[in-house]
Amino acid sequence: MMSTMPDVSVILPILHAGNDYLRCLYSIRAALVGRTTYEIICVVRDIEEFTGSTGPDLHFFQEAVPGIYAAMNLGLQKAAGRYLYFLGQDDVLLPSAAQAIIQGKASNADIIIADVFWGERRVYRNSPSKNVLVWKNLCHQGLFYDRLKFINAVGVYPVQFEVQADHYANIIFSSIVGLKIFKYTGCIAWYSSDGFSSRTLDAEFRCAFPMLVRKHIGVVSFYIVVARRFLLKLFRLVRNVK
Repeated sequence: MMSTMPDVSVILPILHAGNDYLRCLYSIRAALVGRTTYEIICVVRDIEEFTGSTGPDLHFFQEAVPGIYAAMNLGLQKAAGRYLYFLGQDDVLLPSAAQAIIQGKASNADIIIADVFWGERRVYRNSPSKNVLVWKNLCHQGLFYDRLKFINAVGVYPVQFEVQADHYANIIFSSIVGLKIFKYTGCIAWYSSDGFSSRTLDAEFRCAFPMLVRKHIGVVSFYIVVARRFLLKLFRLVRNVK
């Protein structure tokens, strides 16, 4: 690892070596080299696949437990940066990410929030309001978390949530008292929108979600969740009767 704290630890879980991983790696370097200090922490299934990948910015660790959030937790454990940033191997970091880090660091932000290009046709707009988490998650490709505050507040991603552990983490992190938020105007990454999380329902998180909202966002938001689910269920029943 670097002898001094880098500005950002980019945590990159990798299922296999291939063109998408190389594209992602090159995009990180193109965006950050010479503009901010960083390290890339790659958590891989088979470290022997990556013996040809080298660089002082690159650190490989073999996963001990399978699963995307287990890999992210291992990366979190190994990270040394001021900020944490999680990226998928089929995603692309944009040059504007460096400016977001520089501006967020200058404002002493606990979280830097930016927008993300999503798939081929849309922009995913991350909101600085925690109330939006009642309706949708934040796209983590647009978030830089203060590492120490993330560890203190969230700890690790709960692996029982197969798909939406990051939604859980955002609810917890956004509830930090006095949280300093910096909203960067613009997109800092391209998210492929073709990964596991976009195709899979997290039933366990769905069950836990109402009480998470009640505890960390508020009673009013809890009743909004309950009412929304009731109305959706009623709508499905009426539609099925027809």
